[in-house]
Amino acid sequence: MNKQTQFKPYLIQSETQPELTTLSLERLLNLVTEHKVVLLRGFKTLDRGQLLDYCQSQVQLLSWDFGPVMEMKADQQPKNYLFTEGDVPLHWDGAFHREPRFLFFHCLKAPIKGSGGETVFVNTEMAWQAADEELKQQWSDYSLRFQTEKLAHYGGLITRSLISIHPDTQKVILRFAEPVGEDYLNPVQVKIIGKSEEESNTILSTISHHLRKPQYVYQHEWQQDDFLLADNFSLLHGRNSFHRHSPRHLRRIQIL
Repeated sequence: MNKQTQFKPYLIQSETQPELTTLSLERLLNLVTEHKVVLLRGFKTLDRGQLLDYCQSQVQLLSWDFGPVMEMKADQQPKNYLFTEGDVPLHWDGAFHREPRFLFFHCLKAPIKGSGGETVFVNTEMAWQAADEELKQQWSDYSLRFQTEKLAHYGGLITRSLISIHPDTQKVILRFAEPVGEDYLNPVQVKIIGKSEEESNTILSTISHHLRKPQYVYQHEWQQDDFLLADNFSLLHGRNSFHRHSPRHLRRIQIL
């Protein structure tokens, strides 16, 4: 793949506000496997029950202690940085629980334009393909340890090789998460196994810098009633911080 190819979503846009439920979810998920992010605009809004019924009727959903639907918005008394207006470092979902294959978002309330809060997606397949052989060899030798206290819906200690294989595309993907520092609620420690703390921090910073190169990154500016599906295996995701207060409400379902 050309190193300068820009990672962008596959857009399905309608001017007639049709019902999303008339579309085959299987067909949409096949598009996600191919394009990594599928964005649907111009469709009628769905309430929580309608969205859940649409998904449950066709696929198996990941459920947490709060159920299969997460209401993603800032909390007045958050226990986790996800529910603040700060940034969210890059990660993949389900690392401490069970990894969903796809992420399905519905934007109920979009941030004020220019106020921040964009969701950041990083295509790790592209990042691997563009890396030189020396870098690929280095990455192939790394295993990472992730640890966090369970204050919200996830927590524990896991180890993963940096390099993995996508079960559907058979392409190389990266299982990486940026450390979440002590200045965040519910920090996450990340360490390269077998390296000193200084060496580990340097390696983690280098990997993060590479993955955040603009050609591998798509920053999604949410609009009201956006529906967005993403590949949780190929991609990492995070969130930009808000520059000023601006309510944002996303609804998220995870598909196994």
